[in-house]
Amino acid sequence: MTNKAELSKAIEVLRAEIDTLEDSDEQTKAHLAQLASLMDDQLHGIEPAEDASPADTMKELIETYEARYPRVTAMANDLMTRLAAMGI
Repeated sequence: MTNKAELSKAIEVLRAEIDTLEDSDEQTKAHLAQLASLMDDQLHGIEPAEDASPADTMKELIETYEARYPRVTAMANDLMTRLAAMGI
């Protein structure tokens, strides 16, 4: 089973991947960074400030960018699956 330290490291790898995207504007990078932040918040038990559930928001962000950034969204999908497997 995956532990929190492994997931935290995977989230940092996702952030690094987002930072290397060359063909994206700042708004796109901000949305993708939000995805990583939502996962990190869930991992550490931080409650979301907005009304939407973090899982729904993450799914929407992944769906929005999956065609343009398949590597980033594949990484995000893997992280979501691992978080769910841990009951987070």
